[in-house]
Amino acid sequence: MISPSLRVHAALAFSLGLLLPRLALAGELPLESLGTDDDAKKAACTQLKTALAADPKNHDLRIHLGTVLCDLGGDGDESAADEALALFKDFYAESPNDAEVRAFYGSACTIHAQYVFLFFKPGWADKGFAHLDAAVAAAPDDVNVRLIRALNSAEVPGFLGRDKVAREDFAWLLKRRDLHPEEFNPTVLRALYYFAGRYALQHKEPICVDLLAQAAAVPGDAPLCAKIQAALLQARAQFPASTTASPTPSTHA
Repeated sequence: MISPSLRVHAALAFSLGLLLPRLALAGELPLESLGTDDDAKKAACTQLKTALAADPKNHDLRIHLGTVLCDLGGDGDESAADEALALFKDFYAESPNDAEVRAFYGSACTIHAQYVFLFFKPGWADKGFAHLDAAVAAAPDDVNVRLIRALNSAEVPGFLGRDKVAREDFAWLLKRRDLHPEEFNPTVLRALYYFAGRYALQHKEPICVDLLAQAAAVPGDAPLCAKIQAALLQARAQFPASTTASPTPSTHA
């Protein structure tokens, strides 16, 4: 049974080069791992739907289900992407002042862009960006909302003009980490270091080594730690002058 008091923590899901943060559940569903395969995701959806049927207005369960559906949608499951978009659209309509819900709806819109005709893709992407920007404007100090937008903005193609947003959000999050470390649990902290580091690596910035080393130092599930370590090795090869120690990722089952 899934606890109704679960809290949202961002990880990710890919679609058309766009990111939708995914959730790490504190209960029995191992969703934090980036290595979770589609069968496990579908099993998680089944469990979440069962739990949600018993408590259909549960905030966290609705977000958990929607993000896992988007994750499947990002892997090519169009019906799951449709379910996610419908879920978040309804959720946002019911809770228009919930910035986190709005951010997730914006991300669901970008997932949906994968499945529409080419002519409509920019419109869905722009719609998603508009909701993400409005969510951050409404809750500028919310770490989850900022991270959701940062991950989306970092992964979209440069010609869409989101690089400036990604840089600003990552810089804000890293400063916030120093000022309010209590707001960053290990899942959020690892995601921040990893994606900020990967973004810096993609843009050939030496700071990527330090960020990825910090990500590797945060304990976590093996599949994500393997991805972090691979990115760190790539960063060190590109910037061998770095003196940051290379930690061995700590993992848990």
